[in-house]
Amino acid sequence: MGNKSLAAGASLLIGASYVAVGIIGFFVTGFDGFLADSSDKLLGFASVNPMHNTVHILIGAFLIAMTKFSTASTEGALMGVGLFYITAFVIGVIAPDNLTIIAMNGAGDGENFIHIITGVTALTAGLLSVAQSEAAAKRSGIPAA
Repeated sequence: MGNKSLAAGASLLIGASYVAVGIIGFFVTGFDGFLADSSDKLLGFASVNPMHNTVHILIGAFLIAMTKFSTASTEGALMGVGLFYITAFVIGVIAPDNLTIIAMNGAGDGENFIHIITGVTALTAGLLSVAQSEAAAKRSGIPAA
């Protein structure tokens, strides 16, 4: 389709980053203790385990795949992932034992910082892209799909 929207660019960038982080994470954790609450740290501050690495790869792949669909679909996916990561941040900060399945342990975990940055960035890019799509539709006189 040739999706050239802001959402497509942001999805590709965030998605590729998350796939790369997930792959690099496996070099840190290996494949043992898939759900273990490990002390393995990515880049020295972000807690990871094989499950967490897998989640990063799947979310990254999802965002990359969504760039092949309509702008509206890509915008929705980007905003959904943004809200997912903002929620993960909130849970990670206020409930120190709820995310141990992905090796996160409370407010001091560096992964919370990554989650809030990703969440706000993805949500903002999705919303800005929607605004651009609406403005382009108004200029053309064709309602946005």
